Amino acid sequence: MAVITRISAQQKNDERFNVFIQKGPKEEFAFSVDADVLIKFSLQKGMEIDEEEWEAIIEEDQYRKAFNKALHYLSFRMRTAHEIEVYLEKKEVPEATIKRVLQKLSEYDFVNDETFARSLVRSRMNTSFKGPGMIRQELKKKGISDRHTEEALNQFSFDEQLEASISFIQKQFSSGKKRSEKEQKQRIAQQLQQKGYMWEVIEMAFQEAKISQSAEDEKEALLAHARKAHHKYKKYTGFEYESRMKKFLYSKGFNSDVISELLNGDEINDL
Repeated sequence: MAVITRISAQQKNDERFNVFIQKGPKEEFAFSVDADVLIKFSLQKGMEIDEEEWEAIIEEDQYRKAFNKALHYLSFRMRTAHEIEVYLEKKEVPEATIKRVLQKLSEYDFVNDETFARSLVRSRMNTSFKGPGMIRQELKKKGISDRHTEEALNQFSFDEQLEASISFIQKQFSSGKKRSEKEQKQRIAQQLQQKGYMWEVIEMAFQEAKISQSAEDEKEALLAHARKAHHKYKKYTGFEYESRMKKFLYSKGFNSDVISELLNGDEINDL
């Protein structure tokens, strides 16, 4: 049994109080508590505290500090339960305390994974070209359940995915990039796949985007790649040179007729 001899506010934080007890002939510091904990346990000078009460006070104060840390973490943006759990774990908060904090935050609706998932999906739809697949991975990393994830992704309809894909295609495709039309389309399709769009959406988006490269730009792209290839393979002659040039240019999306026309024409001498 310990007896409280003194309670004083901390100099740097008047919301926390230092509690001192009598230990033998001397007074010594026992613990510090939040103002709410002080009130909850009616701590005052002369009060006797047994071991069980002591542990309860420390546990309650630990919970209060963890709860305030979580509120501060939430003040910057919405968080998932998993994000808060990881944050508090890094702060070395005990597992039982973390569960209690998350339960209270949920009761106040400060943490709601379903709301978070829906909000994130809407945000990505409105501010990025991310597709459902990439958003799904993002939600998974934040600890959102499969059920909440799929419910939230239902907002991203096929038509909206198609519209976003068309906008991305039109934004990325540009004449004068010195790439063949085919290569540009392949690159853009790959980017859309990486962003998490289904091939069905991508294919239809290209049909509706109606993009094409002028004959002049296609020819300029061909010549630009031909110069690079010539510089690389000029040490070869005859069939070996022609074979390597064709293979290189074909890999860049140019059709065989255009390649043959270049290699059999006068322009090959100007490379």
